[in-house]
Amino acid sequence: MMERRKTRLIWIVLLFWSVWNASSESAAQTGPSEAILEGAKKEGSVVWYGTINVTDGRKVVDAFEKKYPFLKVNFYRAGSQPLLNRLTAEYRSGRYLADVTETNILESYFFQKKGYFQPYHSPEAKFFPAQFKDSNGFWIADYLNYYVIAYNTRLVSPSNAPRKYEDLLHPRWKGQFGLKDDTVRWYGTLVDYMGEQKGKDFMRKLAAQNPRMIKGSYGLISELTAAGEVAAGIVLAATVETLKNDKQAPIDWESSVEPAATSIVGLYLLSKAPHPNAARLFIDFFLSAETQRLFATMNRVPARVDIKPKSDKLDPAKLKIVVINPEISERFERNSKEFTEIFLTSR
Repeated sequence: MMERRKTRLIWIVLLFWSVWNASSESAAQTGPSEAILEGAKKEGSVVWYGTINVTDGRKVVDAFEKKYPFLKVNFYRAGSQPLLNRLTAEYRSGRYLADVTETNILESYFFQKKGYFQPYHSPEAKFFPAQFKDSNGFWIADYLNYYVIAYNTRLVSPSNAPRKYEDLLHPRWKGQFGLKDDTVRWYGTLVDYMGEQKGKDFMRKLAAQNPRMIKGSYGLISELTAAGEVAAGIVLAATVETLKNDKQAPIDWESSVEPAATSIVGLYLLSKAPHPNAARLFIDFFLSAETQRLFATMNRVPARVDIKPKSDKLDPAKLKIVVINPEISERFERNSKEFTEIFLTSR
């Protein structure tokens, strides 16, 4: 008798769990809440300030407006610093226009401290690793950028390709690689990773290799590497994959180089967002599997764990990721001064 009651109790517990689990999954699949949808319909639009290029940004806008035809996206595109300067001017004047901003988490750090953003825990956040989102909900990554060593495959044999940073200290690389003249994020992250004394010692030895200091973008250094103007360079991995796979350029990189210093482009909900419901809906869409797949087709690296990049080599699960922590902004002036002294003024 006792055994039958115990068995019956177990079945009741299992039945309750099954019903609860099914309802939870159903709720997760129903999308945004009715309250957010109704609120968004009343608001009618959402204002997005982004750093993504206009062509890719329009693809996101078109997909969102197709899914939610009752909303119009007003998209303003600028570089991180001009974008944040615009936000500063608006907040000082009391004209709150933007709802969502998408920019580098390093440059947004002090704006977060000033209260420009508000927390939002998107239901999509569960698909993003802890290192790719703020624990308090202020930002979440939408895509990733890795700093890597690219090399020209016509000038560099496979056996001589750099497989770790210390390989760049070999005499063959003297004067043969390019470095952006303000690569401060990369500098600070590697020094932290290696330890201050060892890291600075490495940087001084690297500077003694007489790298070609280049003004301009990481994309420019990638193109110079592919063209053979330099044999190698510190660049962003996704650009290399685009040149290699889409344009058949003679350029590649080794995934064995550690760490893959990773810059995060994050999404923020503005604290004074005039269209808060539409903004939340837009952020959810940005983080959805649908949009993250769209990013993969653009040769960007999705931050969402269940969506893989177009190139298997860019899969973050296969790399030694070290996120460029936003708190490094507190030491940016010091790191910038050290970088300048080591790589620019002391040569």
